[in-house]
Amino acid sequence: MAGESKVAVVAALVANLVIAVLKLAAGLFSGSAAMLAESAHSFSDVGNQILLLGGISRSHWPPSPEHPYGTGKAAFF
Repeated sequence: MAGESKVAVVAALVANLVIAVLKLAAGLFSGSAAMLAESAHSFSDVGNQILLLGGISRSHWPPSPEHPYGTGKAAFF
């Protein structure tokens, strides 16, 4: 299940990155402030995907003295 989540997040990251770059190019080419704002929104989606990947990665860390039950719930933060 965790592997499927990571694949979905990576796919969303790639898709959002492509969309953000295309919106940025369209905004710069047309001079549209709305399209530039949309590209900023899409880049923030890319940042969100990066944070999700970090949470998924951290959720697989083994237990430690600081976190004796592991860090499984880190995926939700």
